[in-house]
Amino acid sequence: MKVSVYTTSKSSTPESLAEVQISGLTSPPPQLKYTRGSQTISKDEKIDKDISSQNDAFQFILEHLTNDKDLKEISKNEDITLIAHRVVHGGDYDSAQLITNDTLHHLQDLTDLAPLHNAPALEIIKGCIKELPEAKNIAVFDTQFHQTIPEHIRTYPINQEIAKKNGLRKYGFHGISYQFITRSVAEFLGKKEEETSLIVLHLGSGASAGAIKDGKSWDTSMGLTPVAGLPGATRSGSIDPRYVRCSIISNKSLKLWCTCAYLS
Repeated sequence: MKVSVYTTSKSSTPESLAEVQISGLTSPPPQLKYTRGSQTISKDEKIDKDISSQNDAFQFILEHLTNDKDLKEISKNEDITLIAHRVVHGGDYDSAQLITNDTLHHLQDLTDLAPLHNAPALEIIKGCIKELPEAKNIAVFDTQFHQTIPEHIRTYPINQEIAKKNGLRKYGFHGISYQFITRSVAEFLGKKEEETSLIVLHLGSGASAGAIKDGKSWDTSMGLTPVAGLPGATRSGSIDPRYVRCSIISNKSLKLWCTCAYLS
C-alpha cells in the first residue's frame, strides 16, 4: 500500500508533502516507510498492529498522517479533498474518471481481467468513500493511454462476434508510466509530445515494452491482461504457463527468449 500526499491549487503544479508505504501485508510483519518532504521519518519500521488487508493499511496510514503534528496541511480527514487511485484495468475508458456508482460497477465487471490489481484497488476506493465522504475519488487507469492503439493491432485473430461481446482485445498496461515517460522525454528534448516517437521499456517486477508514435501509444507487449508479453517476477509472459518448467529452461535459452520478446 503506497500513498503520496500533495498540495495544489488550480494555478499551481502539485507539490509533494509526504509519502507513506506499508509492505508485508501478505508476509507479516507489516513494515512502515514514511517520508515528509525530503526527511525520512520511518524506514522499514515494524508495525505493532494487526494489519492484514488493504483497508487495514489505509486506516493506519490515514491515522498516521492526521496525527503527524508536523504535517500541518492534514490535521483531520476533512482536509483531504481529492483522492486519485491507480486502477490497472479500465476497459474502454480513455481518460481518468470520477468515481460514481456507475463507474464503480463497471470496474467491478472488469475485475476478472486483472483480479490481483483491480480487486484491492476497488476495496480501497470503497474504504475512501466510507471514511472520507466529502472527498472526490478519481480513478486513473493503466489502460487509458493505450486506447489509441490502432484497431488492426489491438484485434485478436479470433471470432469477432465473441471477441466484441466479451471485450476480448489487446488493452495494454503500465500506461501511466508510459504517459509520464513520453511527457518527460518530450520536455527534456524540447519537443512537443505530438512530435515525440519512442520505444519504451517499463522494467520491474512486471515488465513491458511499448511503441509511442507521435506522443500516442501505437503498440505494447501486454494484451488482454497484464500476463501477456515479457516475463516478470511472477508472470511467464507470452509462454503457456502450463508448459513452463524452470528445471528444463536454461539461463541461456531464457535470455534468448527475452531478447526475441524485446525485438518482436
